[in-house]
Parts: sequence; structure tokens; C-alpha cells
Amino acid sequence: MREKCGVIAAKSYSGAGVSWTIVNGLRALQHRGQEAWGISLSSGWIFKRSGLVSESIKEFRERLSNSDGCAGIGHVRYSTVGGQEHIQPIDVGPFRIAHNGTIANYRSLMNGVLSSIGEHPSDTLVAGLKLKSILSEKGYDWAEALREFSKMVAGSFCFTLDLKSGQVMAIRDPWGYRPLCIGHVEESDTYVVASESCALDLVGAKLLRDVRPGEIVYLGEDGPEFIQFEENRVRRTCAFEYTYFAHPSSVIDGVSVYGVRKRVGMLLAERYPIDGDVVIPVPDSARPAALGYAEKLGIPFEEGLIKDRYSRKGGWRSFIEPEDSSRREINSWMFPVKYSVYGKDVILVDDSIVRGVSSTEIVRTLRRAGAKSINLVVTFPPIMYPCFMGIDFPEPQELVAHRATDGSEMSLEVVGAKVAKMIGADRVVYNDPLTLAEAIEKELGELCITCHTGEYYPLRGVPLGISRKVLKG
Repeated sequence: MREKCGVIAAKSYSGAGVSWTIVNGLRALQHRGQEAWGISLSSGWIFKRSGLVSESIKEFRERLSNSDGCAGIGHVRYSTVGGQEHIQPIDVGPFRIAHNGTIANYRSLMNGVLSSIGEHPSDTLVAGLKLKSILSEKGYDWAEALREFSKMVAGSFCFTLDLKSGQVMAIRDPWGYRPLCIGHVEESDTYVVASESCALDLVGAKLLRDVRPGEIVYLGEDGPEFIQFEENRVRRTCAFEYTYFAHPSSVIDGVSVYGVRKRVGMLLAERYPIDGDVVIPVPDSARPAALGYAEKLGIPFEEGLIKDRYSRKGGWRSFIEPEDSSRREINSWMFPVKYSVYGKDVILVDDSIVRGVSSTEIVRTLRRAGAKSINLVVTFPPIMYPCFMGIDFPEPQELVAHRATDGSEMSLEVVGAKVAKMIGADRVVYNDPLTLAEAIEKELGELCITCHTGEYYPLRGVPLGISRKVLKG
């Protein structure tokens, strides 16, 4: 079982309770996981429920009572399989652990911890038990244990840990695949570590900096400590965080997510201009890119698709739903604005095309609303391969770009033409990797676009049951 989620940890050095800091932070991170959420407090109390935070917040308030603590961790979950028993944080004895990322080779790590796990373990449970084993059997400190653990791992990890003694810890893997940052609430002298800075903003914490790849943030008795457990790895920040997964208000590794999305739209307009009557975004993450595209070409920007915020899943993200039926349900409750699209050549801007389910439904919706033509501009290159680093891109045969090309190497123009035919659009224009890197303001070699290239970097020769090219970074 693979999980890609959002994590948070907090500790107040004034003794203030942190439960609501964590819960509000999780609400800010809800876009990273819609299936379940959980919180572990230094008082020993743990609360875990399926669904959105808002759906069980009343029960949380009623049960909290006198169980608040001055330190704790929290988690929002997005995964493809597993039940209530996999909701995090997970208790592994000396500590409780929450995880954002994917340990792709977790089954090979099960050796030595088999007696402690069930028939269908999660990568988080295996990782926690493996760390427990390394700490106890070898007598290592946390830095030594994580250094050894990271050498065994194929994949990515950001951990938060409740050490059950009023101390908490946060860890970012040596490649920096998934984001992690730290902030401070001055009024309560509370340090908060979270997957994204949008969580810090919501709880009133000032962003101090990003957690460095290969770094431990230990919130102990005497204040925060920063311990580098491994250095000099090639950074591989996930490019998809910037174009889709992260919140637009967040700042990741010093770069504004909103700024990236608007820049990518402007760069696409320069390099792949299309004549049209109107530019409309696929809500919500593509809105800044559509705005940038429209501004650069001087074409009117309009809202042509409106989500039904009042249906049960109106505000949910279709990409992180595990089933096609759920994705269709979300996109079927997207209303066209006929005023914006009727009789017009529409330039539709989206952040990505993964399976093609959502894109097909959206194109049909716009056709029914009277769009004369639909040209789809996509801010992310064609997604051809599964992700083993923390985003749930499925197997190649489920990916529309891979199906369209049968995995063969083709130009972006040819891939776009084939995908356009499959989803019913007049044209599909994909972004290219160099333009994407320019928009993110990073060198291409600093970014992970493995889902496009199939080049899996830090796998250390660990067999994953895949036949794509492996490059060791």
C-alpha cells in the first residue's frame, strides 16, 4: 500500500495546547488528502477518522476534553487501498509516526519485522517498525538510524513523529522530493513543521524556512534542534507539486507556487500560442496558468467551468480519488458557463492529463455548452510512467499518454494529437520539461519529472518490478 499525504508537527514552549493548531493546519492541508485524518498528542491521546477533517470536527471537539497536550503530530491521508487500520499516525511502540511520500520497496524492508505486521501492511507501518528495529538493535541515535534507513529506501519520505515524551520530530528525505517547512507562532512560542507553508499561514505561524533535504527537526525540551543526517544528495524536488498538488498560496523551497503557475502560463503563451476567443481554466489549480496565458496573448480570461460547491464532493480534487467512478462524479458536478463559451474557440488550460477521465468529461461538458472548438493547453509534460516517489500515478496502461503512444518515444506534438483524439479535444498542447523548469526557476536536473521520462533516480538497484530505465543519482 502506497500513501501520499500531508503531515504536521507542533510543540509549544509556553505550555499551550497545540491540538487546534494541528487540526487547523490539517484543514489547510486537506488538498493533500481527502480519505482520512488523524492526530496524536503528547498527552497520549490519539484521534483518527475517515473522511475530511470538517466531517468529524464536532466529534473531535467533544472527545478532546482535557486531553490536549503541548506537542503533537497530525496527518491527512490520500492513498489507493487500505482501511481504517491504516489511518495515521500509526503507533509502533516507542513513537507514533505519520508519513508523506512513498516507500516503493517497503516489502523488501519487511525482513526482520514480519512478526509485527499484518497481512496488508502500509509502507508507513513498515518504515516505522524498521526505524524502531535499527534504533533498538544497533543502539543508534536518530541521525545514525535515519542515515542507515535512507540507504535502504527506494522512494521518498517526510516523517513526523510523536516521541511520547512531549517531544516531536520531523524528517525530510535526502533528495527533498516532498516539501516540508517550519514556522513559529510568537504569541504561544509554538514551532510548527508542516508539509506546506499554507498550513503555517492558517495557524498564524511565520515561515522560518524550508526543512533541508536530509535534515531532522527535533522539537525537544530546550528548543528546536536541526540535525543534518545526510548531505550531498542530488536534489529531486517533485515538479508536480508546483503545477498541481501543492496549495497555490504555498512557498516551496523558496519559490511561490502561485508564481510558478502564472509563469508557466505566460511561457506557454510565448512558445505555444493559440488563436482563440477566450481562455478558461479547469478549476481550480489551473487558474493562475490560464490567467498568465490570457494576459500574455491579450485574449479575454473567463470562468467557463464552475464547480458545484454544495454537492458532497463539490470541493474535492478528482485526481486523488482512487476510483474512476469517483472522479467522474466530481467532474460531472462541474457546470459550464454558456455565456463564456457558446459559439467560441475556447482555449482550455489544465495542470495535467493523467488518466484522461476528467479531461474527457470536461470536453464533453464544453461541447454541450456550445463551444465551437476546444484547444487544451497542459502545463505539465505528458505523464507516461507511474510515480514511486509520493504521487499516485498509476500503471502505464492506465495513463492516457502512454496508451496513446503505446510507450513509444514521440514528439510532444504527436503525443498531443493522439491524446486529443482520445479525449475529444480539437488539439492538445503539452508543456515541455525545459519550459517547466524555467517556470519553477530551477535547473531541470534539480527536479523530478520521472513520470514523464521514466528515469528513476535514487533506486540504488532495488528491484521494483518495473522495466523502465534506472539512473542512480
